[in-house]
Amino acid sequence: MFRELFINFTILSTLLFFGNIFLNRFRRSSLASISGTWLPWFTGAALGIVGIILMKFSFPIGDNSVVDLRQTAIIIAVYVAGIPGGLIASLSIAAFRLFFVGSFGLASCIGAANALVTFLLVIAVLKKGQLEPGKWAAAFAVQFVAFLLGISFAIGADVANIVPVYSVIVVGTGIFTFFMLRHLKHSNDLFAFMEDAAHRDFLTGLHNPRAFHLAYERRIKCAWKKGEDFALILLDIDHFKRVNDTYGHPAGDAVLRQLGAILSSCSPADGYCARKGGEEFAIVIDGGDESAAARIAEKVRSSVEKHPFLLEDGTCLQLTVSLGYGLSNEGPVKTLFSRVDDALYRAKEKGRNRVCRARSRPGRSGEAASSVIR
Repeated sequence: MFRELFINFTILSTLLFFGNIFLNRFRRSSLASISGTWLPWFTGAALGIVGIILMKFSFPIGDNSVVDLRQTAIIIAVYVAGIPGGLIASLSIAAFRLFFVGSFGLASCIGAANALVTFLLVIAVLKKGQLEPGKWAAAFAVQFVAFLLGISFAIGADVANIVPVYSVIVVGTGIFTFFMLRHLKHSNDLFAFMEDAAHRDFLTGLHNPRAFHLAYERRIKCAWKKGEDFALILLDIDHFKRVNDTYGHPAGDAVLRQLGAILSSCSPADGYCARKGGEEFAIVIDGGDESAAARIAEKVRSSVEKHPFLLEDGTCLQLTVSLGYGLSNEGPVKTLFSRVDDALYRAKEKGRNRVCRARSRPGRSGEAASSVIR
């Protein structure tokens, strides 16, 4: 029995480990944004297959009793994918037990019903993402009760002979899966933290230049291949060098931190803010709405103009920014950055503290004047 139990634990840990790797890679792929509806069902189906595999490695714990860890797959499905995942996992296991394991009869019906009853009992005590010791123990306790009720119909009073052994198996499985899933969760959280830290500017909290470059290249490809338009805003602080020269670099850092907070508050929820380097910043906005891009750019300009930048010594500075903005659908998408950079340059030439819209073609000379928002 211990050999078969070890095999079952090995199967569980292996499939959970590789399943976790797959889900992490998937969440970082381009399909993640459209997977909200079908991913729980897919995850449930995958864990249903895990339950079926565990069913194939069943082992005896008495003269006429054979058990496996299929119910554990249902509990994990509810934890990972909620009710949809648990439902599809339990239905998959029930169907396989009913039609593909042994002959159709009372035993197969009891086995199939047990999977569905386990699901109904588990969702009453465990919710998606709940990895608390008490909730986890309750889920395995109700699974234990469901198993005993089901097998008592098949073997009658002999069920008392397997209770001690099966209770040890359930407790061991519960502890093993709890610590296994907790380890995976902590690893995922740590990886997500490190990944986010690697893409964040330590001073402003915005995305750093490397992250901006990667995100911007993805936007360019989507606009070119799929027609997904976006807007780009570039800005920098007017006369920022004077701040560093007059008050020192710590004062400049204080200004940059406060500007980062302003940009975060002014950007839409789906916007992408980044520090490009020094006092230069960028905002990427999904969609090709010119009025929205102009409104956000002007909101940034106005908010900075009105904001009192406080230094550590109590000094209050009034600063301004110059901005350029443009849309990916108003010219060659690959020239958008240079066109918006030209617009930023013109905003500075025209007196700073203003917003300029990009032309349809890059170039700073020999062209008609662009529109200016002030």
